[in-house]
Amino acid sequence: MPDVLVLDCHTTHSLAAIRALGRRGLTTTVASHRAWNPGRLSRHAGTFLRLPDPAVAQAAYLDAVEAELQARTYDVVVPVTESTVDLVVRNRDRVEPHAALPFPPYETLEVGLDKGQTIEAARALDVAHPRTMTATEVDLDAVGDELGFPVVVKPHYGSGREGVATAASPTELEPLYERTVAAHGPTLVQEYVPDGGERGVYTIYDREGTLAGVTVQERLRSRHPDGGASTLRETVVDPDLIRRADRLLAGLGWFGVAMVEFRIDPRDGAAKLLELNPRFWGSLPLSIAAGVDFPGLLYRLGIGEPLDRDLSYTAGVRARCLFADLLQVFEREDVLRALCKYVVPSRTRTHHDVVRLSDPLPTVGKLALLGADLRAAVTERVGAAG
Repeated sequence: MPDVLVLDCHTTHSLAAIRALGRRGLTTTVASHRAWNPGRLSRHAGTFLRLPDPAVAQAAYLDAVEAELQARTYDVVVPVTESTVDLVVRNRDRVEPHAALPFPPYETLEVGLDKGQTIEAARALDVAHPRTMTATEVDLDAVGDELGFPVVVKPHYGSGREGVATAASPTELEPLYERTVAAHGPTLVQEYVPDGGERGVYTIYDREGTLAGVTVQERLRSRHPDGGASTLRETVVDPDLIRRADRLLAGLGWFGVAMVEFRIDPRDGAAKLLELNPRFWGSLPLSIAAGVDFPGLLYRLGIGEPLDRDLSYTAGVRARCLFADLLQVFEREDVLRALCKYVVPSRTRTHHDVVRLSDPLPTVGKLALLGADLRAAVTERVGAAG
């Protein structure tokens, strides 16, 4: 009997969860709409379940998940990406008759899914954040006076840098805002905070809404020069940032895992809230390497075990994703300098998100995934050109 159904096994953070659960002796069924992927090939993975693509077939995806839960007995279901967390938790009545889903109620979860609601929660709980006009507040004529330029245009929904862009002037802002709304729906406008460094607080909360486990990570490199997914990061000690994140999440009555991201504003030294991700984070391998087994804790939460509050972790631990870290080289103005930084070994031991001698096949799966994505991108460009 499998213990856990882990969704989205094509992602790096799902692979990290599969490995961590396997080391605990738990049996997993791993699922994805992508046929060849890292999680499927891990030595810690059990049966692979091919699912419809939730981006284009939500109803079929839910039907397939529900059918699997009816066919086999599971303790816990773990969705990993933002889209599947949204879909599965929103339809938890089809999941929880069969297995535990250790996530907060959907109305709480949506505070993290909707960046406008995130900002409104930060205002209510006195958590520092960039000055923002949410979708219902946007007045393009007043942006210059209230926020100044440049500004960031950001969809309320979406992960990573999808749909996020910067406008340097009123002339740039109006068409950019209209295009973003047309493509992504409700959109906010936010003051641009210069990059004084980015740190994230990675957490798990028990059923009473108490912080039970945490790590803090500092971004050393990211996929894009102005943010996005990190490719190299390090754990750091920052109790003040933990308190800020806890003020937000405890104030929301959080339950389960969440990541709170901040940017340090060099103009005043304050940490400004960027977003709240109500799910496992891409840099989950680093949190685990620093001594906090978030997937194991989430499983325990799901089966009803109490969590002992333990906020300790090892600082100074580094991890990177070799593949994404290579791609970021070509986003830099000085490619040669960035390439040198990529290839020169760090004096600090660095863990790797995917590549492991003890579990080598996920590397093959990752390369297969990258190859498929590259072929799709080339086909799309050729089609557009034709």
